[in-house]
Amino acid sequence: MYMQQELFSEPSVIRNALNNNKTVVAQIANTVKSRGISNITIIGRGTSDNAGLCFKYITEILCGIPCGTAHPSVTTMFGAKVNYNNHLVVAVSQSGKSIDTLAVLQEGKATGAVTVAVTNDVASPLAKAADFVLDLSAGEEKSVAATKTYAAELTVLYALAVAISGKKELEAVLDKLPEKVSDIIGLQLKIRQMAEACTHENNFIVLSRGPMQGVGKEMALKLGECCYSYGHFFSVTDFMHGPLALLEEGSNVVVLAPKGECSENFVDIATRARLLGANVYAFSDIPDVLNIANVAIKMPPADFITSTLTYAMAIHIFCLNLAGEKGLNPDLPRNLKKITVTK
Repeated sequence: MYMQQELFSEPSVIRNALNNNKTVVAQIANTVKSRGISNITIIGRGTSDNAGLCFKYITEILCGIPCGTAHPSVTTMFGAKVNYNNHLVVAVSQSGKSIDTLAVLQEGKATGAVTVAVTNDVASPLAKAADFVLDLSAGEEKSVAATKTYAAELTVLYALAVAISGKKELEAVLDKLPEKVSDIIGLQLKIRQMAEACTHENNFIVLSRGPMQGVGKEMALKLGECCYSYGHFFSVTDFMHGPLALLEEGSNVVVLAPKGECSENFVDIATRARLLGANVYAFSDIPDVLNIANVAIKMPPADFITSTLTYAMAIHIFCLNLAGEKGLNPDLPRNLKKITVTK
């Protein structure tokens, strides 16, 4: 199965992505400083958009530069002229062939932005149009469901954030990513057992907070794409402002809860969900969350950068196995193609 092969190749993919982009991330960082760039605009679709959300959090935390998301229809449908002067426009596309992503990057370049293409195809239209290219270096991804390219996107985007921040001590954190992601492969049996417990479930609420929101959205996407199950992601805090009313006996709640700044929020929402009769499935290293959950995967401790990659590996393994339990082939989801071209 391609999805499994590609998932388990992630440690080497991450290592290649780091090694092959050291020079260009330094060049981009120098340009950001010399040009006095004060804003970053991110554009991507699907999995790439989820990676961009993680990048937004990491960059704002490390660099203090505000990051926003471009909505392509503003350019492609409404024909609006957005002024991206003094912006770093980062376009993320595995294929580099998405028409709307390219249109935003070109609009950025025309209005004075520094442009960066993050892609697995350095010969793609997106790469050719950009000032700089971050090469995912992932090799061909044959499964329709993107996994190794998501890990590579996170890796190169974080390398860029670290370079812009000037915090060289964080380069050691990046260097350990392949090893940390490898550790998750050892949890595959336990993750498969969680998937078995969910075989007949088709509706999931996914909850997390902070940089992990991009991973929560990615899980919701993969539940639909690979498992034909409805998944919706909420920030824990947003969930408390209304959607909490969704919870009832038998609701399925997945909590992605790495120990850290948001631990108290994670314990609180897991407790509330159980009291309301929900089935709580937790990926966490917080003892209280692990004890509260109906089914839990004890994750290795990780900082706020590393956790997004390790938890992404875990939720991808879960969706791979849940698809298998449901008798589905995640390599060939119905109605989908590997490259989606939107305008």
